[in-house]
Amino acid sequence: MTLPGLAADPGEGDVDGIRDLARFFRARAGAQRERSASSNRALSALSPVSAVSVDALRPRITVLASRFTEVADAADEAAGVIEDYADAVADLKRRARSARADAESDYAAVTTRRSAALNAASEFVVGWALDWDDVLPSWLYLDDPSLLDRWQGAIDDYRSSRAAYNALRDERDQLDHDTAARLSGIPLVAAITQDGVVGASGFVAATALWAGDTDDVTAEQIAALGDPALVRQVWDSLDRAERDALIAAAPEIIGNLDGIPIADRVAANRLNIEAEIAAREAEIERLEAVRDAALDSAYHSRDAIEQVYDDLIAEQQRLIDSYRDLLTQEVRVTDESGLSRVEIGARVVVFDPSLDAIATYHGPIDPVTGDIPSWVESVAISVPGTGSNMTDFGDGHAADLQHAAGRRSAVFQWAGGAFPQSIPEAMSTSYSHDLAPRLRDFAAGIILPADATLTVVGHSYGGATVGLAEAAGLRADRILYVAAAGMGDGVSGVADFPHTSEVPHYAMMSRNDLVVGLIQGREGDLHALHGQSTLTAGGVTRLETGWIDASDPDSDDIEDFDVPGNGTPSAIDSHSSIYTPGSTSFENMVAVITGGEAELYAEDEIIVAGGHPITIDGIDRDDYEPVYVEVG
Repeated sequence: MTLPGLAADPGEGDVDGIRDLARFFRARAGAQRERSASSNRALSALSPVSAVSVDALRPRITVLASRFTEVADAADEAAGVIEDYADAVADLKRRARSARADAESDYAAVTTRRSAALNAASEFVVGWALDWDDVLPSWLYLDDPSLLDRWQGAIDDYRSSRAAYNALRDERDQLDHDTAARLSGIPLVAAITQDGVVGASGFVAATALWAGDTDDVTAEQIAALGDPALVRQVWDSLDRAERDALIAAAPEIIGNLDGIPIADRVAANRLNIEAEIAAREAEIERLEAVRDAALDSAYHSRDAIEQVYDDLIAEQQRLIDSYRDLLTQEVRVTDESGLSRVEIGARVVVFDPSLDAIATYHGPIDPVTGDIPSWVESVAISVPGTGSNMTDFGDGHAADLQHAAGRRSAVFQWAGGAFPQSIPEAMSTSYSHDLAPRLRDFAAGIILPADATLTVVGHSYGGATVGLAEAAGLRADRILYVAAAGMGDGVSGVADFPHTSEVPHYAMMSRNDLVVGLIQGREGDLHALHGQSTLTAGGVTRLETGWIDASDPDSDDIEDFDVPGNGTPSAIDSHSSIYTPGSTSFENMVAVITGGEAELYAEDEIIVAGGHPITIDGIDRDDYEPVYVEVG
């Protein structure tokens, strides 16, 4: 049963898995103490020996034994913390089951009391307009008023039981925070992520790094660290040969691991793309063999059979062609001096067909660090909307934005998972909930130059994804919602964002946008499909979409622009034509990314003619003058 306003499960998580992690640490402690004892025995055996080489070895063995003991002590302490955590989670899980049962019972009573107060006819007439927590006003109600009182009482009971359940969620959040703090205070166990402790293999990688022994560190262990900063720390401790070996051994991990330098992710993903092309080619061979066998044994419907398999083969070939385009794409790069050159191959920093995930980078790469150069001033992440997928994810938009923003800019185009592929699918919030934490982590893995700003841009469904990522802890210097579906399911405004509530937020949408313009939530409306509207939210500055040619007010309005030859209504086009280079909307995007001047939204004017209201677009008003704001 879905219950309104109920927080995430306070008892989430696998208690047995947490206890397994504690047992791992206990076993690790025992193994390290045995190694320490072995080192000490070796030292004792060497005590009667007098030789220059042995004298040089004694201090090294002493230090090694000490390190083994320290690791063992840390592992024992960590095990104790994690055992306490497992006990607390188990207790919360038990209490959450009971509290949820109470809430479900009370919510069911709301439905019962509502039905008792409203007969079928009145439910049909007025019931549809009432939210779950609304009661019909007494002045409209002609039946027994006590029914309204019992109805309201049931609502109050549910609110009370819901508050009790949500208090357990707060308790869980505090528990996670306190456990992370306890672990972060343990020497050698600083590997803490936003979701709690790292896995066992992550602890192995962290202690190996501390001990200076990275010969046996695997890609899986580095990935298990979870925290992009720790991933980068381990990666930087490796020499070039070790990095190349890990890329070759596990490109699917390294190419998609937040914290790995851009150049190394690109190298790994080139291998991933080549492997995926080979897999699609093998699938074509398999389909052809199955088709031929089916045709050999078929007496009827041969044409239909052949058509089915030919369509499947054509889809595989479409994927192959798209992936090959990534490998052969020409990318123009401009260095700090302004000198441009062309490189071959898209800079793919995410490539995971199993998750429908892909992302690319547009901008310069430092030849030493393999990352964004120190002289870059503006970095952006562009998140697309409905219809985005592995072969069509708006990469050209990012290239246009980076080119317009100049050589001191860098733009990522990020589609880190499955997006809705149709308007009906876009009515679901599940995609944005899945994408949001991935976007948060991807942003956290970007190594920004010291003086650079990070802007996150969300278009259409991507706007709701950005909002939920903010709610999940995204960190950025500026946010721009472009024709956004909303600020995210359940988001009521910027105050819901733990790290971005105080940063500048901007929004734009064409006046006649029919794709998401009609589903915008009212201010503070948590019942809206994708949360609060970006256009009316407090703390969000609306920018103008204006003209197809920003320098020419006589050009078409952005919402009147028809994409040549597509035959669709201009109001539909206006949802995407805002990315037209040189347009007012596009120039405003660049201004937000670079910190320039952006044109504020020109308010529309309503006049009454012949007794009917007529809306005049703000940019068509006789007194229209563009007003600019300095981007914060």
